[in-house]
Amino acid sequence: MKRKIIITGTTCTGKTTLGRKLSRDLSILHVDLDDLYFLPNWIEKEKEQFVKDVTSEVEGKEEWIVTGSYQTLLKDTLWQEASVIVWLDYSLNLIIRRYFIRTFKRVVFRERCCGENYETLKRTFSKNSLFLWIFKSYWRRKDRMINWKSGEFAHKEWIVLKNPRSEIKLLTLL
Repeated sequence: MKRKIIITGTTCTGKTTLGRKLSRDLSILHVDLDDLYFLPNWIEKEKEQFVKDVTSEVEGKEEWIVTGSYQTLLKDTLWQEASVIVWLDYSLNLIIRRYFIRTFKRVVFRERCCGENYETLKRTFSKNSLFLWIFKSYWRRKDRMINWKSGEFAHKEWIVLKNPRSEIKLLTLL
């Protein structure tokens, strides 16, 4: 079976980091959805264009790993093509801890993220902060994944990881 893998989960679960590692270990193309979605200066791409761009990235590829959480935008395209869904179902406590560590590193060391963007202290404490987004989206996304796993996408292979230590076993499952 060809591996067409979606790694999903809420913000700050480590989707991109895990996707890069698996891509390297399995020699499979990796596509990060945040890199495709955000234009410079944090401008969000038009949703139709984003879906086209994602489709174009994976079209014709026998295997791929896509990381991100644009579930509702991609459920009729990418999710239909996927053979495996890896859901990083981590605790809110862990996610908050990761948020602060990641944001600190990105701000202090000016690490590029989400395409050509950079996090700033101003953005960190704005109404567009990831911290607020985590609280707005965490439970909604969790409920969606539970419903999709038992409903609309029950026919897919699901690998649900409850903590980062379980990522070690992931290679043996793919």
